[in-house]
Amino acid sequence: MIARLENPSTTTPRPRYVAFIEAIQTEWFVGDIALDYADRTVFATDNSIYQHLPQGVVYPKHREDLECLARVLDRPEHRQIVLGPRGGGTGTNGQSLTDGLMVDVSRHMNRILSIDIENQEVRVQAGVVKDQLNEALRPHGLFFAPE
Repeated sequence: MIARLENPSTTTPRPRYVAFIEAIQTEWFVGDIALDYADRTVFATDNSIYQHLPQGVVYPKHREDLECLARVLDRPEHRQIVLGPRGGGTGTNGQSLTDGLMVDVSRHMNRILSIDIENQEVRVQAGVVKDQLNEALRPHGLFFAPE
């Protein structure tokens, strides 16, 4: 049986996560932050049977936002914060779920930085998905496996 998510009227982010969010905002985190139940519910499931409601979701806009998360996380008062990176949510064993704070780079950090046809190398940001990459490679007769 699949466990049910908690009742939205009784579930709010834990105080230590709210404090962490407040701290990154004072450190110039410019990405998006979602603490509402609806956004958290979207990230509570993946391609598995498991459900874990995250404390919130952050959407970094650039590398500096990721550095901000790491810098604030390194402070003693925030060392118990759990960050869970999120890709496409295609994991079949719950590996893309967390009870902590979800970090989703697919919203803003999804650029293909360079394509070197001669050496068959591509530089991408962490939020690029395979279909997007293959669409960019198709005109060059290349693709990223498995296809």
